[in-house]
Amino acid sequence: MNTKSPLSDAEVLKDSQSYPWMFGILVDRYQEAFLRKGQSILRSRDIAEDAVQDTFIKIYKYADKFSERENASFRSWAYKVLVNTCYTYTSRQVRNSSRVMAVDFVDLDALGNSDTLSDKEQLSFVQSVLARLPENLSRLLSLYFFEEKSYEEIAEIEHLSLSAVRSGIHRAKKQFRVLALQMA
Repeated sequence: MNTKSPLSDAEVLKDSQSYPWMFGILVDRYQEAFLRKGQSILRSRDIAEDAVQDTFIKIYKYADKFSERENASFRSWAYKVLVNTCYTYTSRQVRNSSRVMAVDFVDLDALGNSDTLSDKEQLSFVQSVLARLPENLSRLLSLYFFEEKSYEEIAEIEHLSLSAVRSGIHRAKKQFRVLALQMA
């Protein structure tokens, strides 16, 4: 398909409301530049790709809101939509990392007995992080937080020295935090 068009971006956007296939012309024109801009804001190619896809959806969905004005072209409007979308993604990342920080290791055992939806979501999140840890570290954290075993009891159950349990739980907590931040 030849995506070269003598039509301006604003004309293509307007015509795409009647002929949706024409919106592909705008995608072809802007996708790479949007990805570069998104990646510079979000610092992640994968997240930038999601943000760019959402941007194109918003541009198409709100095409009727666009009108060319003096000093306000389609390009400037589209980039504004992109930048706002990227900032939304950034604030979502901050919110999710705050959720990770809110997982206090002291309260992990209380999550197992929780009935509220938020606590159940947090428990599900914790369980998915534990599933990604190496099995030995996941087991140490589960014994300590969910089964409320002491270091001594864990050492006996796992046939480890007390110092190996202490360092294993410490290492498991560190890896848990790293994985949780990556997943948020």
